[in-house]
Amino acid sequence: MAPRLAYALMPAVFLAAVLPAGAPALAAPGATPAVSDGAVTDLAPTTATLNAKKRHTKFFVASFNAEAGEKRFAGTELVVLDAKGTSPNELFLGVTLSCTSPSGRVTSAEAGRNVWPAGSSFMIPVGFTFVTDVAGVHTCEATVMMCDPGNCTSPTGKGTVRIVTRSMDPKSYSVLYVSAALPPWASSLRVPTGGDQLVKSGASFTMKGSLDLNGATDLVRIGGVFSITNCIEKAYPDACAKATKPKIQGSASATITLTVVQETTTPGAECATATASPGQGAGTQKITWQQHHAVRSVYIPDFDLSEAPGCGTTVDITVTVKAGKGNAIALESGSKKKITSVVYAIPGDIIPTQV
Repeated sequence: MAPRLAYALMPAVFLAAVLPAGAPALAAPGATPAVSDGAVTDLAPTTATLNAKKRHTKFFVASFNAEAGEKRFAGTELVVLDAKGTSPNELFLGVTLSCTSPSGRVTSAEAGRNVWPAGSSFMIPVGFTFVTDVAGVHTCEATVMMCDPGNCTSPTGKGTVRIVTRSMDPKSYSVLYVSAALPPWASSLRVPTGGDQLVKSGASFTMKGSLDLNGATDLVRIGGVFSITNCIEKAYPDACAKATKPKIQGSASATITLTVVQETTTPGAECATATASPGQGAGTQKITWQQHHAVRSVYIPDFDLSEAPGCGTTVDITVTVKAGKGNAIALESGSKKKITSVVYAIPGDIIPTQV
């Protein structure tokens, strides 16, 4: 299995788009511009070792030519192998994916988690769709910021972290991918609405919305990437201030479910439904106090709209996050902190299964 760029989609009721305020409206449906590069993939990171002394390190960059009004998907996965010499114990790795236009406009999102020497390998995914505002050469790059957890305002982190390249592991490796121009229905949105959400132990938080896939003639990827924090203290993130008796060295668990139902236009019609499986990111994950942050990717890679009579083009999507025993968890929207949870809709075949 090649890189698991397993992201997905969601509806306009979920919150503000990833595009910054004042960004141009989406281009009207039409033919792909004559002068436009196709998909771009970067498999050769500029470094295989991240050093906390540098604090900010660029590890992927890819440029492409595009016309104004193109909608594209950008995604990166940083696969972390191990850490050495971290001080005092852990390092926070904040991965930022940003795409810069020739006009200077930047569209970006971030996710992250902690790493420590005894920890196992893991992957941090970040992805979103964006619209090009002007014609020319656009550049997307992935960077990582490293610091001592809870002290990221000054360069205090120490130690190195090794990332996985394709030459090291041909099945699971770091990658940057930018799609070719997407159809009009593709989109990405930040979630949840209303800012960061606290989910206390034993409670659940559910996000619901609808998305019109009119024009989608092939399989669609539906899902999301969620940033979740174990509330080991009330100071960070802000939502954890309402947590009940957080334990500084306590663990938390988060269970995620994703269900998609195609709406009917005729009562009694049998239309498409799908639920994400454990192999697609659904299920329960423990978040240790050392890890502190988790990035969950949950998706349905091959949703197929039924064309049977009485079936519409709109789908209803439900995502539920439940906190298990232990500390409360915070589902982060990126409204107050840079950490971002994103849902999106993209064609099912734009992510290569082998690159």
